Amino acid sequence: MLTYFWYLFEYLKHGDFRSVVAAVNYLLFGKSHKKDRMVKTSTGKFFCRKNTNDFQFANFRYEWGVKKFILDRLTDVNVFIDGGACTGEYCVWLSQQNIRCIAFEPVQNNFEIILKNLELNGLSEHVKALPFGLGDRNMQVSFAFDPVNTGASHIKPNAGAGQFSSEIRTFDSFLPDMNIRTDDHILFKLDVEGMEAEAIIGATDFIGKFPNIQFILEVKHSGRQKVIEALNALAVFEFGDVDEYNIYAKKIKNHPNKMKL
Repeated sequence: MLTYFWYLFEYLKHGDFRSVVAAVNYLLFGKSHKKDRMVKTSTGKFFCRKNTNDFQFANFRYEWGVKKFILDRLTDVNVFIDGGACTGEYCVWLSQQNIRCIAFEPVQNNFEIILKNLELNGLSEHVKALPFGLGDRNMQVSFAFDPVNTGASHIKPNAGAGQFSSEIRTFDSFLPDMNIRTDDHILFKLDVEGMEAEAIIGATDFIGKFPNIQFILEVKHSGRQKVIEALNALAVFEFGDVDEYNIYAKKIKNHPNKMKL
């Protein structure tokens, strides 16, 4: 109830009564507003697709545990990487805090909304958005797209109705073009619907090379232990809880028996 109260507070704060109605309909009936619209929130301006819960992602109180974790560390971060950016709400928010942001989103429909949201907030030149998913190798995959909960798309083994092809790449394959410095303080959010461990493996060189890395990792689908083991295989990390679905991992040092890349 406290969560819903803060959601309501944020909607009313900006006079967004239509999102209040949409939230009630979504909660009770799994349905949303019937027309595309633009909303203004404490995070920024967002284009909300009809019949989706985009309006929920735009609410500043959405994933409040994650946002509070970030707020407590804003002064210690100058690069933010969002793996599985959905509508780009985190990059819109943090780019306005003078943090360099990089977004990865493999769902084409979502990626187009990221570009639109960046344009709405005058951030098109400030955020690097890439239409790829992150994994442990470069490959083409089939995604199942959820047309209502647009952040819940996931890989399916075989293409079929309601599915589309997308490209998965390792994060390391992007490193030469990222212009990330070794003295940067990097916050890497990974929410890739069960592929968090694979995305970590695909960032092996990155983790070995950069000393100041913190991760926020959703472990709801991939499993906490699997993610922790993937990170521990690459470096020494400190771990803790962010909320019921997310953990954090802060790099302490490279393994003593491994050469620094």
